Parts: sequence; C-alpha cells; structure tokens
Amino acid sequence: MGLRDLFRRAKPTPAPAPASPAAGPAERRFHLDRGRMFDLTKTGQLAALFAVPRDQRESAWVASFWDAAWCGSVALAEPQTFHGPDGFPYLRLDLPRPETAFESQCLANLAGDCRKNWVGAAFFASPDDGPDQAQFVITFGVIDSLLRYDSPHGDPIDLAEAEGPVDGETFDVERGVWSQTMVTKESHEVMVGSPSADFLPPEIAAPLCGFLEQAWGMTDPRVELLVDMKMRPHRVLVIGRKRSEFPEGVDVDHAARTLLWYLPPSRSVMLMSEDGSRERMLPLRSLFNAG
Repeated sequence: MGLRDLFRRAKPTPAPAPASPAAGPAERRFHLDRGRMFDLTKTGQLAALFAVPRDQRESAWVASFWDAAWCGSVALAEPQTFHGPDGFPYLRLDLPRPETAFESQCLANLAGDCRKNWVGAAFFASPDDGPDQAQFVITFGVIDSLLRYDSPHGDPIDLAEAEGPVDGETFDVERGVWSQTMVTKESHEVMVGSPSADFLPPEIAAPLCGFLEQAWGMTDPRVELLVDMKMRPHRVLVIGRKRSEFPEGVDVDHAARTLLWYLPPSRSVMLMSEDGSRERMLPLRSLFNAG
C-alpha cells in the first residue's frame, strides 16, 4: 500500500477532557430520561439560536445548539421525512409556530427510531421553510454517535488517537477538505482484519450495505479493518472496491465521501488497493444477517 486515499471529515474534534475520578461516573449528556424530554424552554433557546446569522455560528453556537436540541420540544412535519440536497433521507423537526398547539416531540425521543429507519434528522426554524432551509442537519452517523458515545464527535478512542501528529518520516500527506492522499515513504507493518461489532455494529452495517448495493451496484459488499499505528487515528474501514472499478466519469472521491454519512464523525474510510483481494475481506452482510 504505497498510496492511500483516506476519506474523513474535514476537521477532527478534540477529545473531551476526562471526568475527575473523584466525581464518579459522569451523567450522560444525551440521556434517554423521558422526564427531562419535551422541554419548551429549550425550544425557545433553539429559536434564539436559529435567529443568529449563519456566518456567525461558531463553536460556541454549536455547543449551545447541542445543549438545546436533544430535549427541546419540536413538531414533526407531514410527511415526516424528506430527501435533502445531499440525496440522503432526514426526519424533519420543526420549531412550532408561536401560540399554536402541536404534538410535542424531541430528538432524544426519536433518535432510536432514526437509527432503526436509516435516516438522519434536520431542524427547521419554521414549518413553512423549504427543504433547503434547514438550520442544522444531523447525519445518520452522528445520530449513532449520540446514542453510542454520548457525543456528536464520535468514538473517544479515535478522537484521542487523532490528537497526535501524522508521522512525517513515514508519510507524505496531501490534504484536501474531505480527503487526504498519503504516500508511504518507508515500509512498516500494518494489521488487517475484520471490523468488530463495536467498530461497525449491525445498526450501521445494514444501511451501509444497502447503500453499497443500491448506489454502487455491489452484489456482495465486503469490508476489512486496517490498523496502522503510525496513522491518526489508527483504524480505517476499507471498502471492497478499487478506484479503477468505478465507471468512467464517476467522481470517485465524492462517491467515497458519501459513505461518511453512515459513520460516526471520527471514522475514516479507504478504498481497497489496486493489488488487494476481496477474498480475504468480510462480507458486510455477515455483520447484521445472522442467517
């Protein structure tokens, strides 16, 4: 593997600081306590946040959004889901019209259903806004991250590993916005195996497999896990298709980036190498189809 095209989100988020041991187990930020769901005060906070111009929404704005979005009362639209400009399905969550009765819902109550039904979620400031006017869009992978890792940022193992610098003696790196090309300057050992159910659980493997079958036309999607201790983070999901196997004219980089929609934000993907073999790779269906 002298040349690797690695696809990940634009900017890794630093891992959160660990809780003090004396404080005991930390309470979940993205809890499932129905007694604290459907909070109209947080609905008001969302309305105030959505009034902030988009070009002024920085990291503090995003942190405030997550504090309000999980339990803030919202209304479901009819139909409940739509396809966004990116082509993926989203559950539409509207802030209710002022002084109007509505059936209260919230993301905390619906996140499990989103994961079960393979959809993301999108917040809108008004039921009258068009599909291209979403205030905040949450991918399927971020939904999974909220439920599994109690964070919108992904697996804390990946985040801790990502804090280290790329080994400049081992790789030359050409960085793009959504991808980077890594050229290996010196040989070193890597480990290749099958992803575990913790790394790629059935709830993610199933929709990812469906997408590869339908959008990429793969009859038997296969994957493997590459572990390279000199990369940051170390673990990469390898998809069993070579760059040369895409039809002529297809934007291969864009096609590979779309897979990130299904994964927690800390994950990265890679296409298999041109000299790779699918025979050693794991059929993706085996991760969710016990039969």
